[in-house]
Amino acid sequence: MTTNGGSGDVKVEYGCPACGRPIELAAGTKGPCRHCGAEASLPPAPPRLASCLACGCKELYRQRDFNQKLGLLLVALGAILWLFLRSFWPMVAAAALDLLLYVALKDVAICYRCKAHHRGGEGIAELPRFDLERHEHYRFEKARKS
Repeated sequence: MTTNGGSGDVKVEYGCPACGRPIELAAGTKGPCRHCGAEASLPPAPPRLASCLACGCKELYRQRDFNQKLGLLLVALGAILWLFLRSFWPMVAAAALDLLLYVALKDVAICYRCKAHHRGGEGIAELPRFDLERHEHYRFEKARKS
């Protein structure tokens, strides 16, 4: 399974090198951060995504490109409606909507080290799913440095 075509379609959302707030750039471009104005740039994307374009880390994982806070809000809304309506149908509807979104949304590649989100390009479908051991390794590495 491939996504969105060639390497020119890769967009990366990552922390600005100057202020750390989110910035999104296309691979191979540069531009100012909308928060602090610092210039940020990304190298061109390779034909198949094998490393993070923001920090160069070779360990990426894939997950559905879905806002987790929105997912929790959906479940909470279903539970609240379940309590008020005294019916299980709101929970069934919330689960059905969650399944629909899971099927409809594409995968995004995420860097373990800098948490950059890579959308588009080739090779995302071949990346492994989230690994808690790898995540903890990078979390402890970051804690040691600070």
